[in-house]
Amino acid sequence: MEAKKVLDYVLRGLDIKTDNPQSAIGFEWQKIIGNRLYAHVKIIEIKNTTLILRADHPSWAQITLMQQKKIIASINKKYPSLGIKSIHMINS
Repeated sequence: MEAKKVLDYVLRGLDIKTDNPQSAIGFEWQKIIGNRLYAHVKIIEIKNTTLILRADHPSWAQITLMQQKKIIASINKKYPSLGIKSIHMINS
């Protein structure tokens, strides 16, 4: 069985719909945030219009916040229905 079929099967079993923007953003996160930050910054949740993230070190959190406008623009271009307006970093 090819990897996509296996992934689709697992996601269906977990009732995760990839066409739901809140789920889909996780699959696109590396493209959105870039390779450098991807290993260090994870999505925790989306609360109203705020994307809540956790970085594994304060320096990565700071770099992410410095790129906040670019990240939000990228998300809103791909997933306008989410209406993300801000990013909030929480401590690891």
